[in-house]
Amino acid sequence: MRPRMKILLIFAQLACLLFAGQACAASFAFCDRQASLTAAEKNQVLNFSMVVKEMLNKSGSEVAIVSRSGTDLERFHLRYSHSGITLKNNENTEWSVRQLYYGCEEQKPSLFDQGMSGFLMTHDENLPSYVSVLLLPAPEANALEKTALDNKTSLQLLSPHYSANAYAFSTMYQNCNQWVMELLAYAWGNLQNTGDLRSKAQDWLKTNDFQPTDIDAKYSYVIWIGHLIPLLHADDHPAANIDKKIFQVSMPASIEQFVKAHVDNVKRVEMCLKDGRIVIHRGWDSIPDGCLASPGDEVLSAS
Repeated sequence: MRPRMKILLIFAQLACLLFAGQACAASFAFCDRQASLTAAEKNQVLNFSMVVKEMLNKSGSEVAIVSRSGTDLERFHLRYSHSGITLKNNENTEWSVRQLYYGCEEQKPSLFDQGMSGFLMTHDENLPSYVSVLLLPAPEANALEKTALDNKTSLQLLSPHYSANAYAFSTMYQNCNQWVMELLAYAWGNLQNTGDLRSKAQDWLKTNDFQPTDIDAKYSYVIWIGHLIPLLHADDHPAANIDKKIFQVSMPASIEQFVKAHVDNVKRVEMCLKDGRIVIHRGWDSIPDGCLASPGDEVLSAS
């Protein structure tokens, strides 16, 4: 394969990854997709979602920050691509995930409440399916639940302009993980519901040292190629970052690091599904690649 074509394909892969839950065809056109799973695989994912919900019910919390894996992000040293807020009292169904969703047919972002099984069903069938859950102490949990269930505020924090690689400190565009970060800022920053809520949320994040994830584009013409791919933009990123070939983007990893640094007594549970087994791991270290259990982890059957 020619080097430039290889870079183009890598960048297209990055586009798909940052799109977080959607997919792109060979033409680089984005479209909605569910993973092509067999009946047995779907049953395993359904059982996996039941185990996740059982863990949430046992936690005593009514809201959590949840992230899931998607297409292989190993090239960028990332496991998770997409975050949302899972709510026990969601009107859709218990523990549905409230998230930003871009619908290709509508060509606009919207808020979408998705059942846990559907949220996990979009994983790549060729990979282990991972999910990371942050269980918050009561003050932060209560504030987040109130804000997430407030449709007016949640929608005020939603940008009409989507970009998969949106710069974390610009209101020009927004991606799914950036909506989560701005929701957290509103919930925990005691912000007033007046004026430009997104600007207020981003100012609070800056003041509280939020560090977005650096996505290294490596080659200058990769930035140029981005102009040819729908839903990727560079005009919101600082010129200095473009010169360094860096996109600073809100990703699940940066969300988790911010929460860990700013919320006392937050707990993390990571779970994965592979080859008919479910591994449950508690703590801030990660399950080894391949969904391998470590001493002290719980292992269940997904069949």
